[in-house]
Amino acid sequence: MKVSEKIQYDRYLKGETLPHFKTLSGIEMKEFYRREDRPVDEPSPGVFPFTRGIHPGMYRSRLWTRRQQSGFGTPEESNERIRLLLSKGMTGLNIDFDVVTKLGLDPDHPLAEGNVGLVGTSVATLEDMETLFHEIPLNKVSTTLIVNPPYSAIILAMYLLVARKQNVEASNLIGTIMNCAISQLVGPTYQSGTHFFPMDPTLKIACDVMEYCIKNIPRWNILNINAYNMRETGINAAQEIAFSFSLVSEYIRHLLARGMEIDQFAPRIAFFTSAHIDFLEEIAKLRAMRRMWAHLMKNTFHAKNERSCWFRTAIQTSSLPLTAQQPLNNIVRAAIQTLAAVLGGSQSIHTTSYDEAYALPTEESHILSIRTQQVIGYETGVCRSADPLGGSYAIEKLTDEIEERALALMEEIEKRGGFLECFKSQWIEKQINEARYEYARQLEVGEQIQIGVNMERDEDEEVKINFFRQASDMQEKRIGYIKKYRESRNGDQVKRALENLYHQVKLHPNNNFFQTILETVDQKATVGEISTTLRESYDFKVPLD
Repeated sequence: MKVSEKIQYDRYLKGETLPHFKTLSGIEMKEFYRREDRPVDEPSPGVFPFTRGIHPGMYRSRLWTRRQQSGFGTPEESNERIRLLLSKGMTGLNIDFDVVTKLGLDPDHPLAEGNVGLVGTSVATLEDMETLFHEIPLNKVSTTLIVNPPYSAIILAMYLLVARKQNVEASNLIGTIMNCAISQLVGPTYQSGTHFFPMDPTLKIACDVMEYCIKNIPRWNILNINAYNMRETGINAAQEIAFSFSLVSEYIRHLLARGMEIDQFAPRIAFFTSAHIDFLEEIAKLRAMRRMWAHLMKNTFHAKNERSCWFRTAIQTSSLPLTAQQPLNNIVRAAIQTLAAVLGGSQSIHTTSYDEAYALPTEESHILSIRTQQVIGYETGVCRSADPLGGSYAIEKLTDEIEERALALMEEIEKRGGFLECFKSQWIEKQINEARYEYARQLEVGEQIQIGVNMERDEDEEVKINFFRQASDMQEKRIGYIKKYRESRNGDQVKRALENLYHQVKLHPNNNFFQTILETVDQKATVGEISTTLRESYDFKVPLD
């Protein structure tokens, strides 16, 4: 088609209008808002219920942590990328592991074929973890480890042993273990994790990790509720809040049942949430989450410590709005999403790279994500005042409406027996699938606009970006490595350690297993070997095991 044939003069003269005035959650926005829409003012930032921020000065006192997710290929490759990002302005680590590691398999397992190092770094041994953090002082940087139970116990044990080798006391470590058994299972991989480890022991080991951290790593976040992965399935902002808060309530009840006090562990619970493209709604969502969390802790779980009432969240800008078509548009989208995360009061941010629809980030796109955050933080002026949008009639009213919807959904979940029961009965899956379908339908019919997809499409477009390509021999190298590793260690020593772990789990099922897992890692057992031993102790098998 010729350029002249694409020009729509009638449209330009007539003027353009939006297809509707609803948020992504379906909330109808008014033409304008007045004082009577929201007559009550919120308390100042740093004051309960912390709607306006958990600290009085917010970013005037300290900017958020720039925590870009990283991890691919071998530990050597990931270490090189991590140190590059630190040199370019990243201020916290966010380590993702490949699906093989996250499912407790070694690189040479038959089910690992084609997945080693693809969407995270491949870590199978303590030696791998030492390589991953080579020349990175663990007492000088905070680290998030993106891995779920029971494998979170193995990875955290490796991290602690690396710290010990660096002569860093556990009391000086700052970081987070995701350690969330369920939220990784809902959505595209709904219940897939249960094919690799049974649910009830998974929750038990998750709580073992939390209990150990509370007693031994006082500055470590014991749980990172993964609301982000839920949101990426297509659910809306109110559902993101309701599902994640109902889920965390299950963990809290498990820890209370162990005899722990709420103020022992609530200050060490954190969240991992999404920043979607609906700018005002995402800001309002984060304000609602802070207020709701404060009331949940104080009124439902009777927390006395103010820090227990602080809703602390890391945010990743959502990949759902990022398109394969016209990918440079994603730079704009991600910047707007990042700004929403900032104005919403996030504690750390990962800005998703513009090439997300194609592959893991290149060095260039990774650095651009860091620069996006720096421009917002240092050039725009939005950090000069705590909660600069506080008092906006539209924002405050939208916050109330999102909270109202989320609370109603939480009540529904509670009536159905809580999140775990809703998960097991597949009610959660049903809600997710309905939301996913509705989001896709809106894009299909043009109710939600995506430039380059359902508006301003360019059929002749030729994508001209460089994107990440994995080394073709990477998996072969990892298989060769793990075989040599097993040959080089003391086999009898490893066998005794694994047998001890098996008997501890089998004979003392109510004991905390973390210390035993740590000792087994120290004897050079691999992720796959420890995971297989844990499965066998629960009379559970993975296909082909």
